[in-house]
Amino acid sequence: MSAVWSGHLHFGLVVMAVRLLVAARTKTTRFRRLHRKAKSSLPATSFASITNEAEDRKPYVVDEDEVSNSLTEDRYLPSSRESSSYEYGPVRQVLQSEASGEEIGPGELFKAYEFAPNQFAVIDPQEIRAAEVETSDTIDLFHFVKSADVDPIYFERSYYVAPDPGAEKVYGLLLEAMRRQDCFGIARIGMHRREHMLILRPAKDCLVAHTMFYANEVRPAPHLDFESEFKEKELSMAGALIQGYAGTFEPEQFKDLYQERIHKVIAAQLSSNELRTPAALQQSTRPIPDIMESIRLSLAQIEAKKSPAKTEKKSAQKSAPLAKKKPQKVRA
Repeated sequence: MSAVWSGHLHFGLVVMAVRLLVAARTKTTRFRRLHRKAKSSLPATSFASITNEAEDRKPYVVDEDEVSNSLTEDRYLPSSRESSSYEYGPVRQVLQSEASGEEIGPGELFKAYEFAPNQFAVIDPQEIRAAEVETSDTIDLFHFVKSADVDPIYFERSYYVAPDPGAEKVYGLLLEAMRRQDCFGIARIGMHRREHMLILRPAKDCLVAHTMFYANEVRPAPHLDFESEFKEKELSMAGALIQGYAGTFEPEQFKDLYQERIHKVIAAQLSSNELRTPAALQQSTRPIPDIMESIRLSLAQIEAKKSPAKTEKKSAQKSAPLAKKKPQKVRA
């Protein structure tokens, strides 16, 4: 597991070398968009290697509605008869000016803030770069709070905090002390061009760092009207129902049904021998022509065209009577 950051964790006068490892990442099936058109005289083709261009390899995730429809429609999973009638090719996104419609190159792009409909404040790229926060080499742990006071809604991304060689003892001491105090640590770090607040949480085997949503990024809860006073019998029955469904938390038993279905669909398509390669990218399977043989045949065709003309000319010369040459008239 490679580290996404390495440096030192500071709290008070205590310093330890640590690194951050990605703890969780969304797994999803990514699709490429292809252009489907009726097959022309070009040879048919397979999805093997779509493109080597970085711009064309940008993936997109089909939303669930689109893919769920694709499970029941032929436009994504064509029958063998239908798929043989089409050829496929990769597509790329093109930036166009809304005003003129012309294509825009990367060097012509600028960032701007739309402060009113169709009114922009153009920002100089150097000013944007000046506002960026440099990646720091320290995690500044400056505050501790009770774990019960932290709402998990503020957790954004999760990272394992791992000690570097030589820092194992002080790391273990901090982990155990935080467990006993039942507290979380609040720290700051410069990473990915921003300053991030971190919530350090003692887990079973290590410290876990969560980047934190800022308060203005968390939406307020909606105002809901519901009853808050209940009879003891009602609470007792509800508690009994909860106990009937109680158990241990075992996240490995939960499966992503949507992803499993998509994987089955892809596996079936890969095993159906209906693979397609975009025509524009298909490598030619025609034999390489012998260039010298082609030249020889071409010369032979030229000579064949000349031969009848020479024969006719010679025949005309033999049959024509001899005539005296007349002097040419020249004007001075």
